[in-house]
Amino acid sequence: MALDVQITVLHPDKSLAAGVPLRVILGTAADWQSPSAGEEMVTGDDGTVQCTLPVVLASQRRQVPTNFVARLMASRETTRQVQLGVAMEYAGRSWLSAITVDRRASGASLRLDPMRVYGRASDGRFTDDVPLHDGSWHKRLPSGTVASLPGFVITHATLDPESSAADNAAWRLRVTLQQWEPHVVPPLRLPSH
Repeated sequence: MALDVQITVLHPDKSLAAGVPLRVILGTAADWQSPSAGEEMVTGDDGTVQCTLPVVLASQRRQVPTNFVARLMASRETTRQVQLGVAMEYAGRSWLSAITVDRRASGASLRLDPMRVYGRASDGRFTDDVPLHDGSWHKRLPSGTVASLPGFVITHATLDPESSAADNAAWRLRVTLQQWEPHVVPPLRLPSH
């Protein structure tokens, strides 16, 4: 089926970010962590990139989180889902961030799984898993400094069919990313003699 993907990138002050290079990867094909996977794009004057790509939306039986009591008694429900990968530069390096967006039968879009962040391994692939600790990702850079990653926060993500027809073969994915302030490397302090 066809998936119309639109990604909007905002500056830290929430203004539209034009001229931002990024790579958009859909799905989890064998090469999705390759540095050449997906589509290279640059945001336009309106801060967006848009493309239509073929995709297979997975159907998953998932327990949708609610409050604690309802969660104990809730049954699993079927969701449609897609994985989106976005490769962008931050702190002088490229990082691949992958999110899964689910759509419930009720029509609500949500993210049930935490985002995953990957750096480039020695073979060039984005397989260097950046660990998640206390709700954020941190990685030691070659300079020796530790950077919080991936350099943006996802403020909005929806997955919707183009129409309410049961056999709808066209879907829309809308994602908004807000960039963080640029990573600043602290000045190197030389020992005094």
